[in-house]
Formats: sequence, C-alpha cells, structure tokens
Amino acid sequence: MNATRPLVPLLLLLASCGEAPAPESAASAATSAATPDPSRPLPLPLPEVVARVNDQEIRIRQILPLAKLSLDRVSVADRDKRKPEMVRKALEDFISRELLLQEALARGIAADTRDVDWSYDQIRGRYPAEEDWAAFLSSQGMDAQTFKAEVRVQATVAALMAQEIEAWSVPEAEARAAYDANPRGFGSAGAAAAPSFAEVRAEVEQAIRRSNAVEIQAALLARLRARARIERYL
Repeated sequence: MNATRPLVPLLLLLASCGEAPAPESAASAATSAATPDPSRPLPLPLPEVVARVNDQEIRIRQILPLAKLSLDRVSVADRDKRKPEMVRKALEDFISRELLLQEALARGIAADTRDVDWSYDQIRGRYPAEEDWAAFLSSQGMDAQTFKAEVRVQATVAALMAQEIEAWSVPEAEARAAYDANPRGFGSAGAAAAPSFAEVRAEVEQAIRRSNAVEIQAALLARLRARARIERYL
C-alpha cells in the first residue's frame, strides 16, 4: 500500500455542518448522482450526515478529504466552480466503499489481521517523526485508531473482491481464444513446447479474471446499488 496515496484523502474545509434535509425518494436514491446535475450548488450549511446507505450514515467529515484530493488536481481558477461536483463525486465513491464493506460483512468476510498490521506498519514507517505522522493523520481527518480501522476496511473490501473475482465464470470459448492467441504465455517459462490448453486452462482463466477485475467490481457494485436503499442529502 502506498502511503503517498491517502486512504480517505485530505481534509477539505467547506462550510459549517447543519441538519440534514429530507432524504431523496427511493426511486431517485437508486440512481446515479449524475441525476440531477452534480454541479448544482451545494446546500449551505452542509449537512453533517450527507447520506445513508441501508441506514448506515455517511458523514461530511468522511468525504471532505476525498473531495479535497480531487480539487487539488483542478486549477485554482476552477476550484470554486468544480467544488459541488467533486464533493458529490467523493460521496458516490464513499457510497461504493460502504456498499462493498456491507456486502463483505454480510458474506462473513474478514480481513486477515496480519495483513492489516503489515499494511499499517508499512504506512507508519514512512513517517518516523511523530510530528510527521501526526500531520499525515490530520491530513486524513483521522487519528491512529480510526486510520487503522480504515486500513482494515480496505483489506476487507479487497478480500471481498478477491472472492468475487475467483467466482467469476469464464466461458470455455473465451479461455480457449486467450490461450490460442499466445500458447507460450502460459505454463512454465522456458519449456521446450507450449503446454496444452487442458494443462493450463485454470491459469488462463485466472489471467482473464485479473484482466477483468475492474468490470467485475463494477458489475458487483451495480447489483449492490440496485437493491440498496441509498439516501443522499447533497
């Protein structure tokens, strides 16, 4: 895990938090945040609770760091104009994170504590000075405890996706086409002859699953969004 890429990135101060307005209808909640226009003005003051995903609250402090990371890539002249869009995009990203986490927990998937500890230690090791570590945590809007909890969340989601990718069915015709395109790309390196399709079919299928990981995650998220109750207050 790269410590230079925040887990829930840097804090963006927008406005004071207030009460949440009434939730969207169930029909509109199931649709993308692209409708209505995500660039419309943000409510002021910003609500403390910006969404609920199957009754789980998402708070403004959880999405502002992610929004700031996106805004930091925008020209200074365009930041005010793009702010509503970036905040709503951050909210949609966090909704996806929450849906995947809820699905992982529903399946009984748990992150390996050793992997979590290793990932946390790798990040912590990048900041040997306490003041630098404290500044990094502050940039995430977290303390050490909540940061490690987020490392665990991401490891849990990664375990869910590994399970989803492994379960993804690869049609024989697709696997055979991939093999026929490069028979020597599978099996032992330096072998005198290319392996047969039967010998390396499992390897071929795994390669296809890996190459389709983004599409597999998108399909899972589409299913989860379709059946979830998502209420947005931005």
